[in-house]
This record gives sequence, structure tokens and C-alpha cells, in this order.
Amino acid sequence: MKDRFKILVVGVGGQGALSAARFLGEAALEKKLPVNVGQLHGMSQRGGSVEASVIIGPGSSSHIGNFEADIVLGLEPLEVLRALPMIDENTQVVTNTGQIVPFSLAIQGVPYPPVQKTLEKVRAVTKNLVEVDGPALTKRVGVPRTLNVCMLGALAGLDLLPFENELLWKAIAKKCPERFIDANREAFELGIKVI
Repeated sequence: MKDRFKILVVGVGGQGALSAARFLGEAALEKKLPVNVGQLHGMSQRGGSVEASVIIGPGSSSHIGNFEADIVLGLEPLEVLRALPMIDENTQVVTNTGQIVPFSLAIQGVPYPPVQKTLEKVRAVTKNLVEVDGPALTKRVGVPRTLNVCMLGALAGLDLLPFENELLWKAIAKKCPERFIDANREAFELGIKVI
């Protein structure tokens, strides 16, 4: 593993981006790796932009600067586009293709831009882009709020994380209400299998 491994999780309020970052951080701690988790969000209420960083390795900063993200986990495509300054040609991007129309567009009556046009802008910076149909996965699970776990599964399926997939699952399960354990396990496994 490189000295400091930098993961950026982006989405909108209500998608579980902050929880996803915490799960990644807890899995790193379980592996006895130094980790800093930071919340870089503005409007974290439902529908607002949310960014969280997970930096695994020595140091005390949770800041990810321009062109420094090793991984961007996107729960919403426009939020991945917003994170473009932190992406370089080596960054691995894993994004949900399901859209949530931002409040700023909705109140202006502006249509959501075509997802593939948005992702073309990401591909112009990095070829390391994995698209996941999050809504299709959560529909199979039957619980829409499992999107963040589906996406964590997809990330885990790439075998890029500096800890085992089972440690990530244990971090998720520890915070999951008992009645949703089976749904979240299914979401995690479905995410891994889409890769």
C-alpha cells in the first residue's frame, strides 16, 4: 500500500455517504491501520451535496487536495462531476448511475443532464471508471436505503482496499439494525458481484 491511501465518498444528503465513509474507516481500524475520516459536506440534509474523506496511513489530516484522490466512490453522478478537481488519471472512480435531481436544478426547472454526458467528462480525466446501476441493485434487494452498501460492495469487488472485504462487512453489520442485516448483506454481495 502507498504511504497514504485517499478515498473520497460523494453523494447527496440521505444517501448514506457519511455512513459509507465511517464504515471504511472502521474497517481500516479493525485492520490496525491508521485512519482519518473527515466530513467535508456543506448541506448534508436530504438533497444537499455531501463529501467525506477517508485517509488511510500516517498523519492527522483528513484533507484530500486537487488530483489526490486514489478512489472516488460516487453515490450520485453529478456529485462525482463536482469532485473532478480531486481526480487524476490514476484515480479509480466507482459511481452509481442513478440520479437525484439537485434542489438547485429543481427550483429552476432545469432538467438533469444526461448521465453519460456527465460521465464522459469523468472519463476525459480517468479511464478507471466503473458504473453501477444502483437503483437496479436496491430494487433486487427490496430496500432502497441499501444503496451505500451496494456501492461499498462494488468498491470491495475491485480488490483495491487495504483490508479484507469481510472487515468492511463487519463494520457495516455492527451499525446495522438487526431487521436490516439480511438486506444489507445481500446488497453488499450484489455490489461485489457487479464487478
